[in-house]
Amino acid sequence: MLNVQDIRKALPHRYPFLMVDKIVEIEQNQRVVGYKNVSLNEPWVSGHFPDEPIFPGVLILETMAQIGGFAFWSPNSTDGQLRGYISGMDKIKFVHPVYPGDKLMIEATVTAKYNQHAQVKCEAKVDEKLVAKSVISYVFK
Repeated sequence: MLNVQDIRKALPHRYPFLMVDKIVEIEQNQRVVGYKNVSLNEPWVSGHFPDEPIFPGVLILETMAQIGGFAFWSPNSTDGQLRGYISGMDKIKFVHPVYPGDKLMIEATVTAKYNQHAQVKCEAKVDEKLVAKSVISYVFK
C-alpha cells in the first residue's frame, strides 16, 4: 500500500494534476488498484458544470493513466520516480458520471509489455459500479 507521501515520491505530478490519493494493491508488472477522492474543492468544479458538477472524462482518463502506471513502479528504482508517458488510449467508454464526494477506484491489469512499451486495461468504479473503462498504452523513459 502506498500513501500520498509515497505517491508524491514516485510521480512527478503535483496539484492540480496529481490524481492519486492511495495505491491499495500492486502486483508488479501485472495489476494495480488505487483510488482518487473526488472533491468539491477541485478547480474543475466551477466550470464543469456549475449547476451539476461532474468529474471531467479527461480527468478520469488521467486518473486511470496515473494509477495504471504504478503496475510498473518499483521502489528499488534508482531515483524512485515513475516516468511513463501516455502513447495511446483505446476502447474508451464512459458509463456513468462521477460527482464530488465520490471515491473513484481504478483497477488496472497489464495486458502487454515489451521493451519500453506497455498496455493496461483499466476500469473505474464508484461504489463497485462501473463508471468508465479504457485501454491505455505507455512508453517508459
